Amino acid sequence: MVVPIPYVHAGLGILVVIISFPLVLRIIPMNHWYGIRVKEAFISDRNWYRVNFAGGLLFAAFGLFLIAFSYFSRESAPPPTSILAPVYLAAPLLAIIPAVMLIKAIACRLPDR
Repeated sequence: MVVPIPYVHAGLGILVVIISFPLVLRIIPMNHWYGIRVKEAFISDRNWYRVNFAGGLLFAAFGLFLIAFSYFSRESAPPPTSILAPVYLAAPLLAIIPAVMLIKAIACRLPDR
């Protein structure tokens, strides 16, 4: 079964939004498995929750972007068997790069204790 590309974007967007909610709600304690794991976040609990709150918001925005992109591009999406399908599938995912860079910038501004 071949899944249309907008469905893949929508599914990923929904998954990212769901995964980001616990981070925004600050209910995930410091751990090495789930959350935004940058060096600065592990300095203190306060840093952990600040970095994960900001990261959760940015990831939720990214997930909402993917959902909106899937909705508005559903008519112009190439068929999954097209040679352009991989490009069309990967291009919107590059929007995560500025979010990751912003998370790192936020983390670098936090105190060292």
